[in-house]
Amino acid sequence: MGRGFGVNRNQKQKKHMKTQITSALITDSQRLVSAKSRFGHSIPIYDDGFGPLFIHRDSMGISGVVRAQSWEDAYSICEDEFFPSADSEAVAKPYSELTPHEQACWDEAYGYRPNGIGGPTPKQDCGLYAKDLNGDSLELLTPELLERLEITLQIENE
Repeated sequence: MGRGFGVNRNQKQKKHMKTQITSALITDSQRLVSAKSRFGHSIPIYDDGFGPLFIHRDSMGISGVVRAQSWEDAYSICEDEFFPSADSEAVAKPYSELTPHEQACWDEAYGYRPNGIGGPTPKQDCGLYAKDLNGDSLELLTPELLERLEITLQIENE
């Protein structure tokens, strides 16, 4: 038996994470109807029914606001709903025929949608999405972040 470092640290981390995630802007009896930028432009949304709100941003700005029970669920929803579809170059050659270097480049540039075809252009989608090579982030949407980004949410009671 070890000294039990991991158990206590993990329990503390889970407790801390739980505290962060419960600081939500929305209750389970409400639904997210819309989100708008400070300029009045619509921001894509996805409401999974329960949980807190998260905001996904990439190098071009805000790509969407999502409601999900966990960070992992929220990111998976972003992959399905908000990430742009991959171009024809992504499927031009089977992955197994790529050199190791080409495979590494492919892994850096593309990803598989968790639920198959989707995204902003589902009719043109092949089940792959293009990653933002400049990075992306998914954060819990807090009142402070909402104010800093000047986002307006429309939330209704069910």
